[in-house]
Amino acid sequence: MTSHFPSIQTFYSREVPSDGAGRDSSATTKAGDGFTSSEVEAVVRPLSRSFEPSRHYDVCCISELQTGPHSYKISGRLVNFSSTGGPHRTSTNAGGYHFLVICDGTAAIAVKLYCTPSEYQPVLGQRVTVWATAISAGNQAEIGHIPYCSVATTIFPARNAATHIDFFVDEAGSEGDSLLRCPLEVNAEHYDYLPGLMTLKSFLTGGYELGDGKILVAVRSVGPRRTVHTRKREGTLELVEVGIFDDTAQCVLKLWEDKIPSAKSWIPNQTVLLISRPWCQSNSHTNHRSVAVRAEIGIGYASIVDVDPEFPEAIWLRTKIKSMTKKESIIVPFPADIWDLELAMYGPGRTLYTLAELEDQVRSQDPASNFTGKLSVVVHGINLIDHWRKTTTFCTECCGIPLYANKPTVACKHCDAQRDLSLNPRILGSFLDESGVIVGSKLTWNDQAWTQFLFGRETTGASKEEHTTEQSWKNIATLDTNFLRDLESRLSYSRVTLTFGWSTELDRLCILGAEW
Repeated sequence: MTSHFPSIQTFYSREVPSDGAGRDSSATTKAGDGFTSSEVEAVVRPLSRSFEPSRHYDVCCISELQTGPHSYKISGRLVNFSSTGGPHRTSTNAGGYHFLVICDGTAAIAVKLYCTPSEYQPVLGQRVTVWATAISAGNQAEIGHIPYCSVATTIFPARNAATHIDFFVDEAGSEGDSLLRCPLEVNAEHYDYLPGLMTLKSFLTGGYELGDGKILVAVRSVGPRRTVHTRKREGTLELVEVGIFDDTAQCVLKLWEDKIPSAKSWIPNQTVLLISRPWCQSNSHTNHRSVAVRAEIGIGYASIVDVDPEFPEAIWLRTKIKSMTKKESIIVPFPADIWDLELAMYGPGRTLYTLAELEDQVRSQDPASNFTGKLSVVVHGINLIDHWRKTTTFCTECCGIPLYANKPTVACKHCDAQRDLSLNPRILGSFLDESGVIVGSKLTWNDQAWTQFLFGRETTGASKEEHTTEQSWKNIATLDTNFLRDLESRLSYSRVTLTFGWSTELDRLCILGAEW
């Protein structure tokens, strides 16, 4: 006897098509799949969803983590990473993964984060929090020779909803920005020195051969993004060269591919980097006279990069940078809202100084006081023509890179932003009187003083004020070489009265106005 089993279709009634006459076909709507857009986004981009823990997570520092299944909440900063799409794209790594190294000052942990490449871009020094459900003992094949890194975990929010990672973007000066800044091997209570720390000069001249060296450097400049053609991989790679320095030497830090976005937030002459185990390469360039050696530093797989660390040597380097940049800056902006210009130039309390008296006043004055006065000096040397031929009449700094041009506006080669340039103070030779001499390039001028100095001597009498309002120091860019040569001859060895203001903040003499 043959038995017949019902099919699944027998449990559903057949749909009878309704009469569609007189009904607009465009009025029909497509049925959805029952999921809201937020639910779809939470599955497609799991890192973007707000994480609400469904279990208890123990807050623990990395050095006290125990291997095995356990729920931990770990906070730290990103000190190294590498991004890969996986050599064999399978169902478990179809979107690729990020290999992250996170440090909290006690130890480091390796985190393998599975997510789509467009979902997250790692940045060195970023503060992160990890919710992990298991800790494994990292073997050499998995994590390599990363110092103080002996444990690892895997974060796969799309598969395991109990694991998650948060990336924080802290504003400068906020409470979160100051957290977890202590580097490894620094004991805040009993600190003596950081093992393996050496100067940049010592590292470049052979210290890199030790393998465990550390360098503490500041960012000097961030170069533009370049495309480099490689012979080994037969492709192209993106590269950014970052200038770094300390009080002994300077060199180039190369950032490749996924490390490049980290440099966007680095501020020249302010950002400090502590790099452990960097790799070093020296390139020799030979010409007919000498051999020039250019040292280059990179971030390797086992390197650790602490951005703006907090420990005694870093505090000392920041103080040293401020004094070095004061001496090396190509242009010092004129301080605003310190002096009343009209009162300083035409007020009743005007004091005429000689250069010798001015020096005595600066050395013996109250360190917290700014004062003004006048100097009657002779102009000794003007270099307008030389700087015009070198295309350095106007200058400024952007992204830590000096910008020179013969026009008051130019585009930065790094960020492509339009920058307003100032007149280069190096067009001035020196000023002297019967008691001393002062170098013109060390003076800081405001726009009104430049205009009065360059064009205030051309006319006298009632038309002088009207003429100087029409002229501007920016008109130098429109003059030809013959007029510049005549201007040089008129200004050289002429006596001028300069109204100055001494700035205790800059430790410089600022020129407020010029009178002929």
